[in-house]
Amino acid sequence: MRNAVVFLLSAVLLLLAGSAWIALYPAVPQDLGGVDNLDGRAQAVRIPVGEDDHVDGWWLRGAHPATVLLFAGYARDHRRMWRYAQFLHRQGLTVLTVDFRSARQKGRKPTTLGYWELHDARATLDWLRKRPGMGGVRVGLFGESLGGSVALALAAERADVAGVVADCPFATGEMAIADGFRCVLRLPPSPLAQIARQVGRLVTGHDPGALDVTQALRTLSARPVLLVQTRLGDRFSPTQVDRLNAALGRGGESWTVDDVKHTQAWLVHRGEYELRVGRFLTTHLGLVPTGLAPRSAPGPRKGGAPIRTAAHEVAQPLEKKRP
Repeated sequence: MRNAVVFLLSAVLLLLAGSAWIALYPAVPQDLGGVDNLDGRAQAVRIPVGEDDHVDGWWLRGAHPATVLLFAGYARDHRRMWRYAQFLHRQGLTVLTVDFRSARQKGRKPTTLGYWELHDARATLDWLRKRPGMGGVRVGLFGESLGGSVALALAAERADVAGVVADCPFATGEMAIADGFRCVLRLPPSPLAQIARQVGRLVTGHDPGALDVTQALRTLSARPVLLVQTRLGDRFSPTQVDRLNAALGRGGESWTVDDVKHTQAWLVHRGEYELRVGRFLTTHLGLVPTGLAPRSAPGPRKGGAPIRTAAHEVAQPLEKKRP
């Protein structure tokens, strides 16, 4: 009996260790979503982080110096962001996308759900500001999932960010970990989320549940923010969606859809997505919008409550989707 218990505990520990390793160092697919890989057109740049490390970036100059920094989500790298950069660049914006050190191919750092990733985002914005002629240009941030959470946290620190688009950010790192078990693995989050959080601390030296994006959003109450979220609950629960929407200030807009999975609004509602995001960023970065707003685009906020719209196609895609 004792041997059986020891074997069972050993198996559980091995399972937890293996799962933790995969969570900290997940596979990173290309995931272009049918758009062209713009690596060959972009200028590869090396962005210093601290004294002995760097972030790899890809800088694509537009017709205007106004720039959007793009941050990918968990288990994704800069290539994922070309699906968004392509239509923003087409509207005249300069775009810069980077690989977080937790997603690069060589010398990877473990994923920390915000600690190292926020360091990388800060370094990227600092690097851009030091470039000739870029010190005073308008800069916007665009992030997806973890990248959206980091973008909101960075904007809360920096008054020189003109606007933020966050596609499916999490409300807090703690809730993101719990929803990973609840929504993805269909397992009770307690005590598994607490164990995962402690493993993250032991391996990385940093608490993966510490980032409070809701508080960052409250700090941005008077700043332009566009939240794109889904209530489908396949990755983050509707509770997180409601919490973030409630934290939006008078400068915020919310587009919440019901019929798409996590970060798939662009795939399912591409025409409306590109019109909404393009209009938001070109407006707040000082460019004249190149397309008409979709008919269901959110208007001015009333009474401090976020505007929520049902998901439906209202515009043809700007270009034909590739298979």
